[in-house]
Amino acid sequence: MSLQNIFGNPVQLEGYDKNHPLNIYPVLLEKYDAFSDISKFLYVSKNNFAETDIPLLQLVLMVHKELGETFESLIDKMCKALEMVTKSPVGFMDGKDMFAFVVNNENYITIANYDEVRKTIMEQNLIHEPKVYKDPLVQEWANKVLQARQKKQGKTTLEDMITTVKAYQGITYEHIAKQTVYQLYADFYRICKIMNFEQSSLFATVSSKEISIEYFAQSIDLFEESNPYKDLFVSSNKLNKLNQTVK
Repeated sequence: MSLQNIFGNPVQLEGYDKNHPLNIYPVLLEKYDAFSDISKFLYVSKNNFAETDIPLLQLVLMVHKELGETFESLIDKMCKALEMVTKSPVGFMDGKDMFAFVVNNENYITIANYDEVRKTIMEQNLIHEPKVYKDPLVQEWANKVLQARQKKQGKTTLEDMITTVKAYQGITYEHIAKQTVYQLYADFYRICKIMNFEQSSLFATVSSKEISIEYFAQSIDLFEESNPYKDLFVSSNKLNKLNQTVK
């Protein structure tokens, strides 16, 4: 198991030139708002299109209008986002035979490695692409489930997580600002596990019923736990209750 994400270390990918590896860094919380504003292109996947052999990077550049951008403004935001995760200057090269994002004048992000770069960025920062279903009825059902879940459970924001971690650990906001999103989620979910363990243990001492107690250091798959689409579908016999919830 790699410890790169929990320590906030960069992931080293093979670059265009093998002598110059491409380092991808996680975004710090103090810069996360700015990154979120310019990284909407990461949510575009092959699932947004009919079956095609066109590479994903090329498709992203083709749908700039759907993203509410001119071609130039999309390129500008992509360069700035890639600068944040590579910690290097990034420019765009639109040549006759190839287009690429040039990193520090020594590396390239092209149609050949964009998918891997995108996947790494999303895993480091716990970004989940929206679920897209080709069947409109299935898509409508999925949207209903998400609405019902948010209405019933409420939505825990990054701010809620930050204040919880600060209050529980007694650290400063300045300290948390230097953490990554992955580290924040790790701390928050571990705190929840510990508190649940303590409460269950307390109830077990006074209850006559057998109470299941989950181990506080139980493994947590953060990418899975942070996924809003986790367990999206419920059994069909719950449809009526779901419809009542979202009305």
